[in-house]
Amino acid sequence: MNFPRPDVFGWFASLRRLSRILWVRVALIIALSLIAALSAPLLDTWIPQNLKERFTEDALMPILTILASSMLTVATFSLGVMVSSHRSLADQTTPRIHRLLMEDTSTQSMLASFIGAFAFALLSIILFGAHYYSEGATVIVFAATVAIVALIIVSLIRWIRQLSRIGSVDYALERAERTARETLDGIQRRPHLGGMPMPDDGIPVSASYTIKVPQSGFLRWIDVQELSEIADKVQAEIYAVHLPGDLLLEGQPLARSTKEVDADDVASCFWIGKNRSYDQDARYAIAALRETATKALSPGINDPGTAVEVVSRLERLLWDAFKIETDDNEHRFDNVYVATTPDSVLIDTAFRDISRDGAKFVDLLLGIHRALDALRQTCNADAHDMIDQLHAAVDENAETGLVTLSEQTRYAAGRSSIGQRTR
Repeated sequence: MNFPRPDVFGWFASLRRLSRILWVRVALIIALSLIAALSAPLLDTWIPQNLKERFTEDALMPILTILASSMLTVATFSLGVMVSSHRSLADQTTPRIHRLLMEDTSTQSMLASFIGAFAFALLSIILFGAHYYSEGATVIVFAATVAIVALIIVSLIRWIRQLSRIGSVDYALERAERTARETLDGIQRRPHLGGMPMPDDGIPVSASYTIKVPQSGFLRWIDVQELSEIADKVQAEIYAVHLPGDLLLEGQPLARSTKEVDADDVASCFWIGKNRSYDQDARYAIAALRETATKALSPGINDPGTAVEVVSRLERLLWDAFKIETDDNEHRFDNVYVATTPDSVLIDTAFRDISRDGAKFVDLLLGIHRALDALRQTCNADAHDMIDQLHAAVDENAETGLVTLSEQTRYAAGRSSIGQRTR
């Protein structure tokens, strides 16, 4: 995701992670609905008498009854549609995209609004039955109900639009590409997450204090700001041994420091989870798209057109990312050292597996050649050797995958038009 300003880095990241959990968003909306229903009597004295006579309990109860009966049905149906469509897309694409779709905040907001409306209507009916509302409070509840009905209408229109595309592969690819673009944008602007680049000769010998991995899992997030504050206390330098996306095993080195620091405090700056996260992991963001292409090339699906489209999306994505300039304030924390993912690794992650699994498809192989030639213009010079290796790998896959003379001739002609690889 795009990185917030360093001074709000930690809490912003935590709030953002929580906001992408469905039940958290639903619980928040329900809490707001309950607060709205319970606080209505507080505004009783502000309501004019003529409004109290116009908007009565008899006028409001039918609306609340309709909301209570219909919104639960709509929410249950919508949740079923979301789960079934996401499972279908996971079968067609990759489970990694399924996890990404489950964090779609627009879908979560619509489901939360349906359930929140149900909770508000049901509680209001109960409070009316308990004679909790005065005449003035009834007017407030009526106004809140009208606002909720308007919100529901907007949510239904958005949901109908969402239903027309939520189960399609295009929708999954767009979501994956948008997330990958946000991730790459943030990493390209701050390749060392706000810290300093790792020395060319690796971690120095002076960093003799080792902080070990507290539990096995994937490294999802590094809070460089907090690491810097810990290092400041003892005038130390901290070196992160791993990058987000790496698999960590308990007891392995997690970080090294030039002076003794509190190991628990340092370990808490590294968020380790069971699954990888898109937030700081550029390789994972690209892998979700790549796996969709390889899944489309499997015999069970046999959809090379989707693989060709994914190659185009990856080419566009990396082209734009490699052109992004690093922020002037990138090295904000000069006592924390973090490595970065080289352009060569991103390019290799994007195309190698696709060329292997798509060795039988001429258009796909030529598309990879075109993408590699284009990316040579924007990537770092260090990645040129990797591009040459991938060109060679694609040619090797073509030799084994293209079995007919016509396919081989077509490939050779297309390869010549693109340009010979550099040896």
